[in-house]
Amino acid sequence: MAEGHVDVKRYQIISLLYIVFICFSVINIKMSVLDSNIWTIKSFQSLIKEELKKVEISNQVVKDNVDTLNTLPKAQSYLKITNRLAKSYLVVNSVLEYVDEEFKKKNTTLLKQFNSRSLIEEILHGPKGIAVIEKDLFELSEFIKKSPYKLTSFASLDSVIPIMPKVTSIKGKIDEWDYYMFMHKPSAISYMQLERIKLLITKQQLLYQEAALSEIGYEPTYFSKGNPKLYILKELVKEYKPEQILADDQKAVAKSDEIFDELFKKIINSLHTENIFVGLNNTFISDFDFAMGKDFSFEVLPKVKINQTGKDFKIVFAKTGEYLLKFYDLRKGDKKLLFDKKILVNPLPDPLVRVKGDNLNTYNISVKDLLAAERLEANLEINNLKYFPGRINSFKAVKIHNGKEEESVNNYGELFQSTTQKVLGSLKKNDLLIFDNINMSLIDGSTRTSPPIIYKITD
Repeated sequence: MAEGHVDVKRYQIISLLYIVFICFSVINIKMSVLDSNIWTIKSFQSLIKEELKKVEISNQVVKDNVDTLNTLPKAQSYLKITNRLAKSYLVVNSVLEYVDEEFKKKNTTLLKQFNSRSLIEEILHGPKGIAVIEKDLFELSEFIKKSPYKLTSFASLDSVIPIMPKVTSIKGKIDEWDYYMFMHKPSAISYMQLERIKLLITKQQLLYQEAALSEIGYEPTYFSKGNPKLYILKELVKEYKPEQILADDQKAVAKSDEIFDELFKKIINSLHTENIFVGLNNTFISDFDFAMGKDFSFEVLPKVKINQTGKDFKIVFAKTGEYLLKFYDLRKGDKKLLFDKKILVNPLPDPLVRVKGDNLNTYNISVKDLLAAERLEANLEINNLKYFPGRINSFKAVKIHNGKEEESVNNYGELFQSTTQKVLGSLKKNDLLIFDNINMSLIDGSTRTSPPIIYKITD
């Protein structure tokens, strides 16, 4: 009887394990979540169509003003990036068309395949799939980074698409780029990512076109042929006379070149107003040959202190928000308004924090390298800033051993204090070290908290 009782227990355990195995085998993403991705795809496709309409209008304005734009270094740089983005748009679009064609060959559709992953993974693994996008995006990112003028970091493509060979998830897991973005995912998710990248590239193209056109005074507007009013963003409605409205057969160019004389050209070439941040000593005008107070003058409203160093003019803005720049021509003895321009002073973006030293940019690290590092360091990747405009106040060092928090200490300042060094010295292979609650103060008066930094100890 005892032996029979043991067999019953044994078969009960086997049956239980089998049930657990079956449960794990059917665990999947909720159907409603996948189904919602179909609507996300439709939303992206609709937005792309609307953005392309704006791109087409911007293209026409650029074409009409190309001679003037080509005299301005910033505008030239922005337009080169625009052309490179247009190429990337075609690359992503070709992959989407390739996926659709392969679905058609298999007598299926995205709607039929939305919860399946095998077919789309097979298609994206092909020579016309993800490898094409990955190569192009990485080249695009490098092209933008090497451009002499580019948009701010929080408007960059890298800030909305993780363009890096290996991507670390929020749980600290490191995946190859293609796996992280597309592989082993249902069709609804992979296809949605393709449409998302296509939309973001289209939006970036429009942003760079608008940035180029703003160099010659153009602003995004709303206009109706049936109502001669021009709606400029953040402006009151402005009335225009019929003769001021562009006719169908006219080009959007100035009738007089008087405004584009040497002083005006030099101002445009020397002016830096696109990357202005609160609290920093912003170089507002650089390498400017004309004499302040004799040839020209300018003012910024609300009033700010302007410092001149040689041919450069610098301003420290104490507050974020919108300012008005007014340039005056003094060469003919009177004070003539040359032009005015709105300036947006941006808040400082969140700093990036890392452990200072070599061999510290990966998830895996040795105790030796950690102890040699001595500190955390923060930096802001804006305007080629060579110093950190603030300080690290404190952070918490947490040791995880066998999946459990074994020890933690608070560290004040950026240098590793003795208590922190003690925790680092006690780390063993396969332990996790987390730098958490990283608190910083910036010169704009704000306090920031950085995401945690996670390391796995290799030896």
